[in-house]
Amino acid sequence: MVKRVHIFDWHREHAKKVEEFAGWEMPIWYSSIKEEHLAVRNGVGIFDVSHMGEIFFRGKDALEFLQYVTTNDISRPPAISGTYTLVLNERGAVKDETLVFNMGNDTYMMVCDSDAFEKLDAWFNAIKRGIEKFDDIDLEIENKTYDMAMFSIQGPKARDLAKDLFGIDINNLWWFQAKEVELDGIRMLLSRSGYTSENGFEVYFEDANPYHPDPSKRGEPEKALYVWKTILEAGEQYGIRPAGLGARDTLRLEAGYTLYGNETKEKQLLSTDIDEVTPLQANLEFALFWDKEFIGKEALLKQREHGLPSKMVHFKMVDKGIPREGYKVYANGQLIGEVTSGTLSPLLGIGIGIAFVKPEYARPGVEIEVDIRGDLKKALTVAPPFYDPKKYGAFREE
Repeated sequence: MVKRVHIFDWHREHAKKVEEFAGWEMPIWYSSIKEEHLAVRNGVGIFDVSHMGEIFFRGKDALEFLQYVTTNDISRPPAISGTYTLVLNERGAVKDETLVFNMGNDTYMMVCDSDAFEKLDAWFNAIKRGIEKFDDIDLEIENKTYDMAMFSIQGPKARDLAKDLFGIDINNLWWFQAKEVELDGIRMLLSRSGYTSENGFEVYFEDANPYHPDPSKRGEPEKALYVWKTILEAGEQYGIRPAGLGARDTLRLEAGYTLYGNETKEKQLLSTDIDEVTPLQANLEFALFWDKEFIGKEALLKQREHGLPSKMVHFKMVDKGIPREGYKVYANGQLIGEVTSGTLSPLLGIGIGIAFVKPEYARPGVEIEVDIRGDLKKALTVAPPFYDPKKYGAFREE
């Protein structure tokens, strides 16, 4: 069954392309990917990302449980703020990249990928049941993905929009810090976060979903469409654009961000001690808190000792050509890896990509070649982001 977000009918009416993504029928673009991309880079755009998963953990043992099933230190941020962290399988591969918000009162909200939340929900409940066989645990796990609406407002003008709508200067919040806010009586959580590398914020709130998989929970959304339209109207003076998943992907790629299913994933290689792809391969070691025990830690220590089979690298095309997922990468005539994400940068007008290559080639400044439809095209490995961070991105020089 294809899943749909709360205001899918609005998207179907206004988007030029709607198609299935990770089991969800979602808007890909409204005007064009390039136009929406540049609106976010230079002004402000709004994304409906209600397909992202939200899993709640409640109880006195919630923190201890999350410390074990995720890689980062969830205990550090105060309420209300989030931590970027990973969920790994026993063999060290990434089940998903997540944000975990400390909501206070022994309550945590995990935000996860649209195609991983059902897998994670089953995984966490299986671990909980295993614990219950030997000990009591004060923990409730609730998957509220279908009940939550989530909108992401991104771009240099997002700061002005947040001030207009909520009276908050998001630049006074640290990254992943959140605030409880109201919009015309609608209570929601606002976090300084996003997936575009631009300054911005995201809002979360509960609402009825006419496409809820449980027929008994279906209903007309009373808040989502109002909030969406109100943000669009308030943002007109800043040139706001609704943006689809096409621009979301090109924006994250220009920043060099990984995408679950492309750069991070688990292959379920049960016959090996170490699965693919681990955080060490995907340059995500910053999300590992080695001073605690977590699922997958032993496999990572073993991989770190024995060496990596491949490592992630970013590259830009020197010759004309657009790299795509699955294209082979060469150096000195030898096959060294494969592209996992690639596109034509709307900002730079050149091909850019991410690949996994032999570790000795995974550094900036290496000349490589990408097999694009049978022709080897020259490219150069670089350090992300692909754009000039003094001119673009959340920390641009104003």
